[in-house]
Amino acid sequence: MIPEDFIERLKLSLDIESVITPYTVLKRAGRDHVCLCPFHSEKTPSCHVYTESQSFYCFGCGAGGDAITFIRLIENIDYPEAVRFLADKAGLAVPEDNVSDQTVVKKTRILEMNREAARFYRDTLYSPHGSGGLNYLYSRGLVPNTLRKYGLGFATSEWDALKKHMKSKNYDEDELVEASLLSRGQTNTYDFFRNRVMFPIIDRRGNVIGFGGRTIDPEEQRYKYLNTKETLAFHKGSSLFSINFAKNAAKKHMFLCEGNMDVIMLNQAGFENATATCGTAITAEQARLMRQYCEQVIIAYDSDVSGRKAAEKAVNILGNAGLSARVLELPADTKDPDDYIRKYGSEAFAELAEKSRSVISFELKKAADGIETETPEGKSEYLKRAVIILAGIDSPTERAVYISEVSRLCQISAQTLEESVNGRRKGNIRKSERDEKSKLIRGKAQNRRIQDPEEGVIAYLFHSPDKLDKTLSRLSAEDFTSEFNKRVLEILVLRLKKGMSVDISALQSEFSPSEVGKIEAIKLMYSEVPYTDERLLEYVRKIEEIKRSKNKKSPADMSEQELLEYSNTLRNR
Repeated sequence: MIPEDFIERLKLSLDIESVITPYTVLKRAGRDHVCLCPFHSEKTPSCHVYTESQSFYCFGCGAGGDAITFIRLIENIDYPEAVRFLADKAGLAVPEDNVSDQTVVKKTRILEMNREAARFYRDTLYSPHGSGGLNYLYSRGLVPNTLRKYGLGFATSEWDALKKHMKSKNYDEDELVEASLLSRGQTNTYDFFRNRVMFPIIDRRGNVIGFGGRTIDPEEQRYKYLNTKETLAFHKGSSLFSINFAKNAAKKHMFLCEGNMDVIMLNQAGFENATATCGTAITAEQARLMRQYCEQVIIAYDSDVSGRKAAEKAVNILGNAGLSARVLELPADTKDPDDYIRKYGSEAFAELAEKSRSVISFELKKAADGIETETPEGKSEYLKRAVIILAGIDSPTERAVYISEVSRLCQISAQTLEESVNGRRKGNIRKSERDEKSKLIRGKAQNRRIQDPEEGVIAYLFHSPDKLDKTLSRLSAEDFTSEFNKRVLEILVLRLKKGMSVDISALQSEFSPSEVGKIEAIKLMYSEVPYTDERLLEYVRKIEEIKRSKNKKSPADMSEQELLEYSNTLRNR
């Protein structure tokens, strides 16, 4: 067993395109790619590689999954070998198998401790000892419902308040230090967080993986914000604050903020699609995580110099992950989104977001990097790069504005530049038409399968694992008629109850490559169906109807008493 934490790191360290490219030629199709499937003979590409989900699926032969599945199939090797193969490619060392079980147990224990600590901090906030923290949060404009929604809490200034509580719950000091809930001094251990309002950091599966703490001491400037140290459960570079809410916002864009308070204030104002990094600049792993739930990111960083520089770096990282980005421009009298909303309100913020600056100007400026645009050669190279950028602008008016700007900068005819851009756009349109045909094929396949409620429940749990309890309150795997679907649900339930990952990468040891392809097909076919509670209940009701119909006896199999009751029922209809 290979630790799922390592599998997650491996998945975020590699783009599936780079894994597949050595074996077949990928062609751009919109945001994604198509290729001739390497697993069966064909003349027309039917294999799709999806940038957003980092997965592939062939509509011709049904092969599908993630990078690990691809390598298992193409190299004809088993799961551990495929992981080692990709780990070598990514420059990562695979943990020894003999420590894997211990790692899983330790991580599960840390998640349990974090959940208990979150309860303690929350209860403290509403006790007499938490009045300072509660008053601070109210002074920042937060309302009681928001405090409860985010499970906000308070760590008192006592050096061992949490320590005493956790030890009373039978957690020892060594494991509390390993979970970054205690710190170890020369002679004793003490609470890691003290005199701070506490923000639980919750992953997309609903686990409390760590905490952010903000001091309420106005004299404390050096460590104003403090985050959980790296643990088996918490990795700063791959975690996002409030992703548990943002992923369900059903928006094509997300707001990326610098701080937890910005995110919470946005959420309170009605913008649930907001998230923030956990004490670090945005990483490629975080960008790829966002890409799974949105197409565009509005960067809502602070308005100071460091915030602007951070936004420029974020644009590059988001772009490399396949996300488009816009930059929110705050007025001079506000320092961050939290400040803006408190001054001007949510409607004004929505208008500001609509006017967020396109990164086209930024990309055009970046295109000139390393080029001497004053020379004919440099100018020619810049124009080549600029044409690619300009051809990607859909709005004719916006495109005309930028064409005019670039033509003036390079001192060439706007008409000449426009002809080059239009030529490039025609090529893009042909690619788009091919992509539309592929989507049509995909849509027909989806319509054939969309009525299967068992697959609907499975797809729903992959997308929203936090709905597990709601699902299990009405049905179980025994209610499924398909043995494969039953097995998939059983494994999902088992892993989710243990706080384990249910990403395709983490399920490779449970299923064969062909079974992974079936699961990928289910996820793909339902990817465009809204993941709403109403949709989930509809699936559950259909399964219950099928179960009742299956259990219903025919008149020939009924006893005399049952036949009499059945006759009375028909008569009374």
